[in-house]
Amino acid sequence: MQDASVQGACAQEAYAIVQRWAQVFNEDGTGAIAALYAPGATIWGTLAQVMTVTPRAITDYFIAAARAGLSVKLGDHLATRISDTCIVDAGHYEFTRTVQGSASIIPARYSFVLVKLDGAWRIAHHHSSVVPKPL
Repeated sequence: MQDASVQGACAQEAYAIVQRWAQVFNEDGTGAIAALYAPGATIWGTLAQVMTVTPRAITDYFIAAARAGLSVKLGDHLATRISDTCIVDAGHYEFTRTVQGSASIIPARYSFVLVKLDGAWRIAHHHSSVVPKPL
C-alpha cells in the first residue's frame, strides 16, 4: 500500500488529463479532444442519446459540442486511486452555452475513469449528466 503523498501524487498526475480535457474542449472545435481517450474508450455524454463507443463517434460528439457553442469550467472533484494505473475522478463542472451573445450556464456532474497506458494517462470512460433539480 502506498502512503498518502504517493497516492496523492498519482491522483494529481492523472487529474492533469482532466484539466487538459477541459482546455482542449474550450479551445478546439475539430474533435482533437478524442486523442485524450484510450483505445476502446466509452462516453455517456451529457448531450448523448446513446453511448459513444468508437473513436470516430467520440470525435463527432465533441465537434457537435463545439458547434453548439459549449465551453466548460471544472469545479470540485475527488480522485480515487484504484491502482497505480487507474484513477476514478468524479466531480462537478459547468457548461456555458452561448447562443447569439446570450450565455446559459448548465451545472453538470462527471466521472472519468483514467488509465495509464505506455506511461501516459488517458480517459477510458467518461460519464456526464446535468445536475438534477432538488426533489
